[in-house]
Amino acid sequence: MQGKVISIRLNTDKLTDKKADEILSNLPSRRKSEYIRNAIIAYNDQENLMVLIQQTMIKAMEEWDAKQTEKKRENNESGNGYRDFLKSLY
Repeated sequence: MQGKVISIRLNTDKLTDKKADEILSNLPSRRKSEYIRNAIIAYNDQENLMVLIQQTMIKAMEEWDAKQTEKKRENNESGNGYRDFLKSLY
């Protein structure tokens, strides 16, 4: 089975392309493909992780908001007991 060949064109006038060229130039030629494969996989994993973190944070914030709303509701239903207690001291 023959491997798939992918070519890239780097424009050294662009900072990101120049940086990529520097990194690839410092690698042994037989390691370049492995490095690029690993970078693609790592980038994809990072994107998936970011989505998971966002979903988790949204869920946690919604749960926190629900708890705060419940606490406010409980405080309002209590009839302001602390105010009644303070008034009873006079």
